[in-house]
Amino acid sequence: MKFLVLGATGRTGVLFVKKALDQGHQVTALARRAEVTIDPRAQIVVGDVTDATVIATAARGHDAIISTLGVKNARETPTLITDTVRAVIASAKTSGVDRFVILSAFGVGDSLAKASFLVGPIFRTVLRKTYADKAASEVLLRASDLKWTLEYPGALNNGDSTRYNTVALADATRLPIFPSTSRANVADFLLHSAVEDTFMRQIAVVTDAK
Repeated sequence: MKFLVLGATGRTGVLFVKKALDQGHQVTALARRAEVTIDPRAQIVVGDVTDATVIATAARGHDAIISTLGVKNARETPTLITDTVRAVIASAKTSGVDRFVILSAFGVGDSLAKASFLVGPIFRTVLRKTYADKAASEVLLRASDLKWTLEYPGALNNGDSTRYNTVALADATRLPIFPSTSRANVADFLLHSAVEDTFMRQIAVVTDAK
């Protein structure tokens, strides 16, 4: 398959790109600069991830768009995820690519009600602005015609866990008090969902298995 990856130079994006390439897929990375550090097997396209025309041009001929974008500073880019999702939705009208697998976070939107007493306050305070952007983007996504999948991992870690649990958010009744997910497992889910078309138009909660 051919993937256009947004956020390919981030810590999770790098893992996704390598995993996809190792499995024989083709990857195009949309980056702000040409001189980014990325797997040499990937093709680099320079452009703005919030520009629908740029995304449409880069995505043409691909099977899916994968987003591992994260926000480093919510004050500087308070609507980055919403603007990107809006651009991806608009791009599909000309590129024909309507499969979109996107990394979000547990604690966003309806999942906040399922958060434990330990992490709920963190989502409501420290991460409030970042999660508000993600939640707003997902309202747009649900209203679109895209074949989307949202991944909600727990707190990201750099562990080498290769086992993880996946459940649709609507069916998530028993979750860890402090959900945690390795970036490697996050990348693995994104790839499998894109290749196998799992969790179509659903939110998947992904957590490391004990």
